[in-house]
Amino acid sequence: MHLSQPYYFIIILLSAITAVTVNFFGLKAFYVFKPLTTVLILIYPFIFQATHLKKYVKLVTLGLFFCLTGDIFLLFESYFIWGLASFLIGHMFFLFAFVQRQGWQWKLQILIILGLVGAIVFLFIYENLEMLFFPVSVYLLVIIVMSWQGWALALNPNEKNVQPLGWGVSLFLFSDALIAIDKFYYPFSIAGILILVTYWTAVFLIAKSASK
Repeated sequence: MHLSQPYYFIIILLSAITAVTVNFFGLKAFYVFKPLTTVLILIYPFIFQATHLKKYVKLVTLGLFFCLTGDIFLLFESYFIWGLASFLIGHMFFLFAFVQRQGWQWKLQILIILGLVGAIVFLFIYENLEMLFFPVSVYLLVIIVMSWQGWALALNPNEKNVQPLGWGVSLFLFSDALIAIDKFYYPFSIAGILILVTYWTAVFLIAKSASK
C-alpha cells in the first residue's frame, strides 16, 4: 500500500496532538510522543524526497536529526546546554542546505527585519543569561542567519516547493523566542503548547521543502 503525503501528514498530526495532550496532563507518555513526532517529520523527506535534490535532502535530514537530538536533551532540564548545542548544529545544517541549493543571497531587508526581532528578544533575556550569555548569543545569531537564507530561498521564483519555507524558518525563530522568554524572562502557562505547535510546524515546513 502506497502511503500518500496527506495520509502521512495526518499521522504526524495525530502524534503531535497526542504529545501536546499528554504534556498538558503531565503524563510520562510525553517522553515517547515528543521525539516520535520529530522522528516522523525526520523521515518525511526520505519517503517523499525530491530525487533531483539529493544533497539538499541529505543536509535537511541531518538538520532534522540534530533537532531530534535536541528534543531528547530538552526533555531533561539539566541537559539544556546540550539541547541548545544540538539545535545549533541543526540550524547550521539547514543553513548549509539553503546556501547549497541557491548560493548565498544578500537580501538585506530580510536580515534587518530578522535582526530587529532577535535584538528585541535579546533585550528581554540578556540580564538573566549569566553563564549562558555566550552560547545563547551565538545560537541567536545562527538562527537569524539561517532564517535569513531560508527566506531568501523561499522568495526565489526559480525554485519549486519552497514558498512555505519562509514561514517555517520564522516559526522556528518564534518558537525559540518563546523558549527564551519563558526560561529567562517570564514563565507563562501556555508556553509549552505554543512552543511545541510552532516548532513542529516549523520543522515540517523545512522537511517539506526537501520533498517532491
